[in-house]
Amino acid sequence: MPLSMDGDPDDRHGRRTDGPTTASGLETDRYGLVVEAYLAHPSILLCPTLDAVSEATVRPQSQTTYRGRRTLFFTAANVDYDEFERALVDDPTVDDPTLVGVDPNYRTYRVGLGDSARWPTQIPEALGASVTTAENNSGGWHVRMRLPGRKILSKLSARCRENDVEFRVRQLYSPDADNGQGGATRYGLTDDQQRLLRAAHEMGYYDVPRRSSQNELADRFGVSPSAVSQQLRRGTGTLVGNTLVSPVFDPDS
Repeated sequence: MPLSMDGDPDDRHGRRTDGPTTASGLETDRYGLVVEAYLAHPSILLCPTLDAVSEATVRPQSQTTYRGRRTLFFTAANVDYDEFERALVDDPTVDDPTLVGVDPNYRTYRVGLGDSARWPTQIPEALGASVTTAENNSGGWHVRMRLPGRKILSKLSARCRENDVEFRVRQLYSPDADNGQGGATRYGLTDDQQRLLRAAHEMGYYDVPRRSSQNELADRFGVSPSAVSQQLRRGTGTLVGNTLVSPVFDPDS
């Protein structure tokens, strides 16, 4: 099924049109939800090559117009280059693949977009996502983006289903969240939870057999063993929820 990039007629970019403004009158639309997701489809740029040579590390460098057509420069590493280049030549999403640079640890290529090819970030950006990175992963693309909220995530999930695009959320968290314990960090952990979990790992609390106890962790942080126990449970629960559970997260729930 061909991809359709038309936006929502009532909400072209998936954003509010009557949101709050700053003191200077600038409209605000906070992108407080960070999503890391996997996207794959045979018509998404380079997906056929990535599927054929899954061990390659591919990083887009720049998008431009070259000789009147849309063009991508990217690097490839950690791969048998002969195998990779054969797959690239056969990839229907690109035209005129060209090797433009050879470095000790990677090669740089230039490709034109095939007539039916789509950027890996095109569906998210059509809904107003702010995409920060896109890297290949397991035959598709691992895309990190910021969204205004779960409503847009639900729209993104629905749009991918409509276009037969494989879409799996791998991490989901709000870096601006605050539960009264110092503010959330990566994976939704608070600063205190992150420090405690790291210390527990470093001190061998998770080893088998254990090399440290909750009492030793409590001594290190100057708190009671019961406080350590609670923080470990909460932090572990949050970490599991935002990593292992998020791949099957239903954005429509």
